[in-house]
Amino acid sequence: MNAIVSPVKQANRIVLLDGLRGLAIFGILMVNLPIMFMPANAFMLGSQSDAFTLNAIAEGLTKFFFEGKFYVLFSLLFGYGFWLFLNKKAEEGKSMVPVFRRRVLFLFLFGALHVVLLWAGDILTYYALFGFLLLLFRRVSNRGLIKWAVWLAIIPMAISGFSYLMVSLASLDPETARTLDQQFAIGVEQMKNTISNFASTYKYGSFSDIVAVRLAEYRMLLPGLLFFYPVVLSMILTGVWVARKNLIARYDEHIPFFKKVFWWGLSVGIVSNTLYAISHWHSIPSVPDLWFIINSATHTIGGISLGFFYISAMVLCYARGKEWIVNLMAPVGRMALTNYLLHSIIAAVLFHSYGFGLFGQVELWQGVLIACAIFALQIPFSAFWLKRFRFGPFEWLWRSLTYLKIQPFRA
Repeated sequence: MNAIVSPVKQANRIVLLDGLRGLAIFGILMVNLPIMFMPANAFMLGSQSDAFTLNAIAEGLTKFFFEGKFYVLFSLLFGYGFWLFLNKKAEEGKSMVPVFRRRVLFLFLFGALHVVLLWAGDILTYYALFGFLLLLFRRVSNRGLIKWAVWLAIIPMAISGFSYLMVSLASLDPETARTLDQQFAIGVEQMKNTISNFASTYKYGSFSDIVAVRLAEYRMLLPGLLFFYPVVLSMILTGVWVARKNLIARYDEHIPFFKKVFWWGLSVGIVSNTLYAISHWHSIPSVPDLWFIINSATHTIGGISLGFFYISAMVLCYARGKEWIVNLMAPVGRMALTNYLLHSIIAAVLFHSYGFGLFGQVELWQGVLIACAIFALQIPFSAFWLKRFRFGPFEWLWRSLTYLKIQPFRA
């Protein structure tokens, strides 16, 4: 017999959790949209904006306030939500683990379809894989979770430092140094040609051509596993720790903690993200020089510190009666999966050849405005939808598949 379980009822939802999730959706859109109207691996060329232009300003603001911060928040909330799910009450003597495995399996399938049909930058497949991995941490102590989180967050910085060290040692020989410089230059030129070909396919190619290019992009992004996803898993484990401590559900009991995090995140975040924005102008992700080291380190430190600042700032605002911010974001957060996938659907319609074909024609600063406009529409859309339906459409489908039972849809 299966465990008797059902989705969380609206009355039992944690509104603050939904509000934070809605904020994360906005930040993720701000970062993702610019790499939806250009090839997803274009970031490997570093900054392409001239100084003191609208594009440079938009790029600098995105790097400082958004990039690396909101996947931290979203991953933490993902870990929080999965821990809540694993600890839901089921039929006496039954385990939630089989239902949980089915839940993350279908999330993986959502992510795989997302990659094939819409966008190479999908994160759902990795969340699903980490969901399976999360089962191994169920009995790890809180102290153990934090240790794992810290060591995982260090991995990208350690790999960057090791790469720089190897290149520096090899460059002690002048002939080897010249060879490396030539190889790096050739690699950059090849990347430029590849990105140009990809862009042309997105703008003029058929649907099948675009799928082939998208899968090629996805394969090219796989090495990023070592530089990006250890921090994702680190934040998922941190989210489990936060859930165990009831820091969000009982936020009013932890105000001193959030005040400390607020000031720590703000101070460290300002310094590290200033360095991150500056290093972005000088580094090329495929060339391991000193700027590359600074960029990698400040991406991790700045993302975590400012991400935690955003969390604590929203919690403190909510605690002080400024609930309108959370209430505004909460409907978006309740439909996080739907709104996340809608970003890719809207981008495909706007930018791909089978839509309006605007790929490569949008300036970065225009992309920022488009992202703001999309999210501004998602806020009333989510509120409108949830007045009539219990879940977002993709949430409803995910829940129905998870529980192997059609869930009530209309409110």
